[in-house]
Amino acid sequence: MKNLAVEIFNLNKKFKWYERSQSLKEGFAHLFKNPKQKWEWDVLKNINLDIEQGEKVAIIGRNGCGKTTLLKIISGIHFPTSGKINIYSKRLLALIELGVGFYPDLTGRENIFLNWAFNGLPKSELKKKLDSIIAFSGVEEFLDTPLKYFSSGMTTRLGFSIAIHADPDLLIVDEVLAVGDAEFQAQCYEKIDEVCKTGTTLILVSHNLADVERVTERAIWIEKGEIAYDGLVKPAINKYLKHYNMSQYKKLEAAL
Repeated sequence: MKNLAVEIFNLNKKFKWYERSQSLKEGFAHLFKNPKQKWEWDVLKNINLDIEQGEKVAIIGRNGCGKTTLLKIISGIHFPTSGKINIYSKRLLALIELGVGFYPDLTGRENIFLNWAFNGLPKSELKKKLDSIIAFSGVEEFLDTPLKYFSSGMTTRLGFSIAIHADPDLLIVDEVLAVGDAEFQAQCYEKIDEVCKTGTTLILVSHNLADVERVTERAIWIEKGEIAYDGLVKPAINKYLKHYNMSQYKKLEAAL
């Protein structure tokens, strides 16, 4: 029997939005007339997939295809419109949006404690790992500075360091690492490799196909909200590139 980390059945996600009133007069008129025009967008359609414990999985596809929405549903940030999702991991850490779980007016040090608590992690663990978190983040000099003065790269460093030291059994990483410099990205992927050897499940979204190929074993290509391909990472990337008639040059260009 499979040891699953994530199980998804017939998952669908719709977003709705309404026509915006152009003036106060129009807005007032809508109170007494027909409601504003409504649009629906099928972001994800009939998603079925299993991710086993310890797998390293990439989700690839163009902007707007539904990758981040799927990650947010797996993370519990969004809920599906229909379908079912089961998460079997006990400690899920997600790096999806820069600064989530952080407060800009608090210092970097205070935010470490806050973010740790925000993720429901025991304080006793943090005491043992605090020095390592600070050292890996590389923001020691600014640790007692309010976070609002941190660059996006520094905030990413701190967030990643907290997440990776929390020993997650499911780690979800979106494009947030793209704001870090090349050296830090290399350190992050090295650390990801290290924790995955202990059995951590990884779900990665990245436009850097070179990193996808290096770090993951399986790739799920999403096209217009549907799974177009699910299999080994190399064939998945090749099919994705072939679909868009990307040359090897464009492949490398897309990976930068």
